[in-house]
Amino acid sequence: MQAKIKKEINMRKALIYILFTTLIFLTAGTIWAREKYNVTILPFTVNSAENIDYIKQGIEEMLTSRISAAGKINVTPKNAVLEEMNKSKIKTVTTDSVLEIGKKFKSDYVVWGSITKIGNSISLDAKLTGIEQTAPDTGISSQSQSLDDVIPKINEFSESIIHHVLGTTPPPQADTAASSAQPGASRESQIIAGMRSGNKKGGTLTSVINAEFINRAQPLNRRDFWMSQKIPAEFKGMDIGDVNKDTVNEIVAIDKNAVYLYHKTENDLKLLEKIKGQSYDNYIAVDIADINRNGINEIIVTSMNDTFVNSFVLEFKDGKYEKIASNIRLFLRVLDTPSGMPLLLGQEHGFGKPFDSPIYEIIWKDGAYIADQKMQIPMGLSVYGLNIDNLGTGGGEKIFALDEMDYLYILDKTTKSLGAITSYGFTSDKLIWRSDDVYGGSNTYIENLDKNNPDDPKAKSAYVNLRILTADTNKDGKKEIVIVKNLSPVGRLFKHYKIFTASEIYNLEWDGLGMAENWRTKKINGYVADYAIKDVDNDGQQELVLALVMSVGVSLREKSVIVVYELDASQQ
Repeated sequence: MQAKIKKEINMRKALIYILFTTLIFLTAGTIWAREKYNVTILPFTVNSAENIDYIKQGIEEMLTSRISAAGKINVTPKNAVLEEMNKSKIKTVTTDSVLEIGKKFKSDYVVWGSITKIGNSISLDAKLTGIEQTAPDTGISSQSQSLDDVIPKINEFSESIIHHVLGTTPPPQADTAASSAQPGASRESQIIAGMRSGNKKGGTLTSVINAEFINRAQPLNRRDFWMSQKIPAEFKGMDIGDVNKDTVNEIVAIDKNAVYLYHKTENDLKLLEKIKGQSYDNYIAVDIADINRNGINEIIVTSMNDTFVNSFVLEFKDGKYEKIASNIRLFLRVLDTPSGMPLLLGQEHGFGKPFDSPIYEIIWKDGAYIADQKMQIPMGLSVYGLNIDNLGTGGGEKIFALDEMDYLYILDKTTKSLGAITSYGFTSDKLIWRSDDVYGGSNTYIENLDKNNPDDPKAKSAYVNLRILTADTNKDGKKEIVIVKNLSPVGRLFKHYKIFTASEIYNLEWDGLGMAENWRTKKINGYVADYAIKDVDNDGQQELVLALVMSVGVSLREKSVIVVYELDASQQ
């Protein structure tokens, strides 16, 4: 009997122990619950023949907005993600790169996926991947006939992410649908409106060359545009100015080894002169400016000759164009300054990357172009894809530049290198703003200088990027950036040839926090090799002028045109 009582007492003790232990664990689970979870959203892969950046950005912003609103989830800043991907040279998101980036940011989860648009059909495939868990991915796969059908799916996926991360129970489907249909935040409403309109200010993209812009203001003359006859050359560069003292402006264009001088007539381009170089020459840039201050604009041509820079300058003398300087070992580019005086910049070919060298102001002295003062421009930037202006940012002139990955930067003047300014995990006071999107883009390629050591990882090739122009197109007394984005059906994948076949032109304005998009053109069939905002038809008004390459390759197929848009502010 005593043994039986003792056994019952032991069983009661064991039961109490189990209940007590369970209570401890349950309490601990509450006490030890995470206050914050870290989620990283990677840029979605886009599969589309047309530009659908507005959809891509909208989806990413919606996910960020919804997930952050949960309160207990931190979303990694987008700029930090892009910088890390550039630093790690991750161009395509894969399962391995998802895990790599997730661990870099100590994320609990990573959101990634793809968007495919064929005609009016939009497919969305997105996943939530746990970094330290073996559980299968949580995802969504949706194919819809309109963006309005996609948006509720994004909302459902956002809700699913939140509940999965926090370990909470999702509400009934009807409630979820109701909340998805009516986004609570005004910011999310703006995002959705932007996605539906194709841009923050409305409009759509088309595939034909057209002067109409997508915003309601119509900053270009929408009635027509002017396009020249097709020219059997692949233009590499272009500038506009009076180069023969006839008081009217000429168009100066270059192909691989020739300089062309044109006069725009009402109906076509009249070829005034063709100045042929050597077959081994490789012209990469051209500018027009009176640097020697003699009242005659020079034609400044940057040229490569095999393995070295071999630039030269032409000037009109005694009825013909003469070389007043040659064998200039510098990449050259002219900037229009707020003072109205042209600024000639020069940069030596770097020992590693072509543009990994300081940039100098080049002046005319003692009958030669010489390097004067070193500019406060970060090492790692090129004289191409560069401008210096204020644009209402305050605190003096800023540097506007495209990096080698085609991202747009606004920087304070500094002698620091671009690498030091943009180092991961460090925000420099010299970095004012960096774009999330790429701009520019060029098919003009500079080979590695050291051909005797082509496998040297420090010796790399580079592209000659497009200009960055500034202009007050809306006549409000404040200049904006006008910049080209060249488009490729395969993206920016190839090292030696990017195959740009279409283009868009953007107008960006500083709004106090960043560069806001005022307008962009509809997609233009053709690759913009160069462009200018100058008076091309000598009517006293500036026009937007494009050197547009319609096809590239052997001489029989090479065709370029000059396209002119009137800058019309009357409808602003």
